Amino acid sequence: MSRMVKPTDYAREQNISRQAVYAKIKKGILESKTVDGKIYIILDEDETATQNIGITQKDQMVNISELLASKEETISVLKESIKDLKNTNTEINTTLRGEIELLKQVFTEMRNLYVKQVDYMGEHKSVELHQPSPIEGKIETKQDKIGECWIDVESFLDRANIKKNKKRKKVKKNLLKAYQENDPRIKIESDTLFVSCYDFYEDML
Repeated sequence: MSRMVKPTDYAREQNISRQAVYAKIKKGILESKTVDGKIYIILDEDETATQNIGITQKDQMVNISELLASKEETISVLKESIKDLKNTNTEINTTLRGEIELLKQVFTEMRNLYVKQVDYMGEHKSVELHQPSPIEGKIETKQDKIGECWIDVESFLDRANIKKNKKRKKVKKNLLKAYQENDPRIKIESDTLFVSCYDFYEDML
């Protein structure tokens, strides 16, 4: 059984151009018939079905092949991505380890510098404490040159122009208390209280 098909429909069914269809008609590859001035292609139903099945199977094979190729390409891209991620993670881990080691070194150096600074400040302060002040040096030098000078408490009170007995007793009490507290300006010899000539006693008067 045969059927008539327009060239445009045949071209669409076979997925080819109309020019290719007309070329096949001209070459006698396709059987045609003119009806009312229009060209129709005469096709056998069995042949058409066979051609369509072959084309469909071929298209399916092409689609499957293309799909497999696409999947393989996708898998290849994924493998490369995983490889890049592994390399990136390795680089990140290496960088982090390097940064951590650097921080440890900086911390150690800062701690050592701090310890050295504390030790230096302690030594410097200790030296300052052991060095005599300029005033003390002058006093000691003066005493070394002139010699010690001590006067008894009664003479001291007379020189201070302290006449009242109550005031004199109070000053003596203050001097005795200072002596008991190891004040170097005051000493006792033969049960007599002496004071140094080179010092001042405003805090006692």
